[in-house]
Amino acid sequence: MTNTQSFTEMIERLGADRVIRPSGALPQTAEVLDASGPVRPYEFELEVNRLCLDATSFRTIRAESNGDPEAMGKRVQEIVAARGKMHNPVTDSGGIALGTVRAVGSKFKNPPQIGAQVATLASLTLTPLELDTIVHVDPDSAQIEVRGRAYVCERAPWGLQPADIETGRALEIYDVYGAASHTARLAPKTGVIYVLGCGHAGQVAMAAARDNMDDGIIVAVDVDAASVQRAKDSGLCDIGVVADLQSPLSALAAVQSAGAPPADFTVLVVNAPRCEAFAILATKEKGTVLFFSMATNFSTAALTADGMGHDVTMLIGSGYTPDVGSYALDLYRNTPGLQSISLTGGKA
Repeated sequence: MTNTQSFTEMIERLGADRVIRPSGALPQTAEVLDASGPVRPYEFELEVNRLCLDATSFRTIRAESNGDPEAMGKRVQEIVAARGKMHNPVTDSGGIALGTVRAVGSKFKNPPQIGAQVATLASLTLTPLELDTIVHVDPDSAQIEVRGRAYVCERAPWGLQPADIETGRALEIYDVYGAASHTARLAPKTGVIYVLGCGHAGQVAMAAARDNMDDGIIVAVDVDAASVQRAKDSGLCDIGVVADLQSPLSALAAVQSAGAPPADFTVLVVNAPRCEAFAILATKEKGTVLFFSMATNFSTAALTADGMGHDVTMLIGSGYTPDVGSYALDLYRNTPGLQSISLTGGKA
């Protein structure tokens, strides 16, 4: 194999051969992708029947559309038609998709079987996608029923629909599996963990923290009182605090009033902006903050810590981990608290 052939194969395995604009970009940062068929050698074709928008994008589209289902569906179609992918230009995020494998490229190694139900675990911001129609939109759910096609490159992760978990629930778990896997890896064996946000990413993060701590306190903070109460009632957290995370000083006063000690490890999973300051403020010196939210402004986080003179380790929560969702699915199977509440919201 020549160097030229090797480079060409790398481009195709990464899906970069589908980039239309700008030339030389990878699919995620590209403005426009070619989402047309047929399937190419290093990818498989998915007949898509459902999109699960990430929480930040879903929230923005719902607000732009005043909660009108028809307008929301139209906005999704507009984005996909313009970009060849579900890449929200406002939030720079997308989600994941579910569908049936219809074709596999001739050079794809270890592909799913034709006919398998598969979730695309790489972000829709890098997945070539064509939509024929929007079937159903529920303004209260980030999952949208559609008809269309996606092309998944060889390097992109995917997961099989498990037979023992309802389709919608499995897709929700796959959407945020990285929050569980990263929390499991980073959680201290003893100490205090804050989870900021009680949506489905927050719920799996709390469950993972409980699963991996020998002894400790889990503190859940969210502006929505009902979400906090559900986390407490299900046993996912020890202390629940209702506070506006966009107001760092009042939020700090609220957690102190609730008797919550400072955090050794903080996971930020809210779908709203301007929550970086509280995440840093609530974390001990030499502690760790995992920013697992596409609403995070990383320059704000860095400059805030700088201005506070506060030494914390700040990590970007990648949506990918090598277990590709198996840990989060097992966590759901083995955690009654997760099964007892409805996971709601939307992968970047």
